[in-house]
Amino acid sequence: MYGLIHKALESMVRKQYGETTWEEILSNSEVESDSFLTMRAYHDEVTFALVGAVSEHLNLGIDECLEAFGEYWLMEFAPKNYNMLLKSAGREVIGFLGNLDDMHDQISSAFTEFKPPSFVLEEISKSVHLLHYRSSRKGLESFVVGILKGLRKRFETDIEIEIESREEVENGEHITFRLQFPRLAGV
Repeated sequence: MYGLIHKALESMVRKQYGETTWEEILSNSEVESDSFLTMRAYHDEVTFALVGAVSEHLNLGIDECLEAFGEYWLMEFAPKNYNMLLKSAGREVIGFLGNLDDMHDQISSAFTEFKPPSFVLEEISKSVHLLHYRSSRKGLESFVVGILKGLRKRFETDIEIEIESREEVENGEHITFRLQFPRLAGV
């Protein structure tokens, strides 16, 4: 993953828990340096070591940590760094979700070796959609849940989030999220 992800995780910890906590987490992670270059690709093991150290130090489960990080990413980090891109993705949650792959395509030229996940939105009814998440990386579904919770806040809408199915595929995983929009049920 890119140093940008590490910088965002660092930002979240520093903001919520302070400088000393981040330094302790970094030391416990056994990651060699905290001078992550935003545009450089790092091995996924570095990212998971940092998340594991945050989880352990803060006494949070890995899933709880990833979920909090996903929400922080969408609500605080991404708007400071990619606000125009976020705005161009959609003015309402369903449109935004439908444009995630296009948004990743727009940033792919800036990052070498970029391996974005894929998101496909399938409408079941006006109030129920399936979000198909495919990634070459395993273990990030809670990060996606955090992003979905952030979207709930960003667009001030109710979204009920459930895991419909999980499937390991040859090059990663395919997770289907069932998203219910209660306000749209009467439409």
